[in-house]
Amino acid sequence: MEGVAEAAGVTRQTVYAHFPSRDVLLNVVVDELTRETVQAIDALDIDHGPALDTLLELIDLGWRQFEQHPLLLHLPHSVEQDERHGPVVERFERLIRRGQRAGEITRELPVAWLVSALIALGHAAGDAVATGRMPPQKAAAALRTSVIRLLTTR
Repeated sequence: MEGVAEAAGVTRQTVYAHFPSRDVLLNVVVDELTRETVQAIDALDIDHGPALDTLLELIDLGWRQFEQHPLLLHLPHSVEQDERHGPVVERFERLIRRGQRAGEITRELPVAWLVSALIALGHAAGDAVATGRMPPQKAAAALRTSVIRLLTTR
């Protein structure tokens, strides 16, 4: 909290007046980053073009958020985190259904399973970076390759 106060040019007491705890502050920051990410996703045209390509763009966009805000890689799993996935889940579902109708995404697995797997793969890539097991570029490449293999029937 002291570092936040210094960066903002205020006293620590001022920070605590607005954010009674570190957890409250982190939740506000993550909520704002989530809003920014959803806005960026909505700027993509997810209803046209190849669904798989668009889905990979969406994943790349999310990964760039991790790279710009490494704090996101170090947050503990929480109910709030699951709730924040809601807007992304809806967009993944739309893309996967569209890709399945077009025959570019496998129909062998249910949409809900594929969405859960995409999110889990994203977390696995983030965890690999956070724990120092992979550099960000390698984790991003592994994530893309894994997503393609999961979703396609080739």
